[in-house]
Amino acid sequence: MVLETDAGTYASRCDGQGPEERAELHLAPVKVPAPVDGLATAPGERQAVLGTVGVPHLVVLVDDVDLIDVIARGKALRCDQALGPAGANVNFISAGPRTSEWRMRTYERGIEDETLACGTGAVAAACALAEWNLAMPPLTFWTRSGRRLEVRVRKASAELYDDVWLGGEARLVVRGVIN
Repeated sequence: MVLETDAGTYASRCDGQGPEERAELHLAPVKVPAPVDGLATAPGERQAVLGTVGVPHLVVLVDDVDLIDVIARGKALRCDQALGPAGANVNFISAGPRTSEWRMRTYERGIEDETLACGTGAVAAACALAEWNLAMPPLTFWTRSGRRLEVRVRKASAELYDDVWLGGEARLVVRGVIN
């Protein structure tokens, strides 16, 4: 099906195979994430880049996401002057049990708190990991909710990732009629 949003029109598909239904969205191409000049990192934050997948995402590689005070540190980074006046969502990532699996926790601007998952943040994180030569897509991100997000991207050029697919659990949350 095709989904029309304020951010654009996206193709999607569902896979009803297996124990849980999965959905995938085909997103717009993504520019390569870039380092942020003047960003004040803290001990344990190994590297950080800024990527835009619909909205800006600061991806911060840490040793263990469970040791991060996501609310305090996320707020400080989200408002860091180096990110500009609008700030960014902050996605903390650390290695998971396999090279293709990563753990992610997110501080989201607008919510101004930790959220259970962030699909576009997972896409930014996948591109960052590929740029750092730490992992190559497809990648799985285990979120705070305990559910996984899957990202497939292809590097099209030195500046761009394309063929961007974001997959995750599909669950009916509301029924309605649009007139």
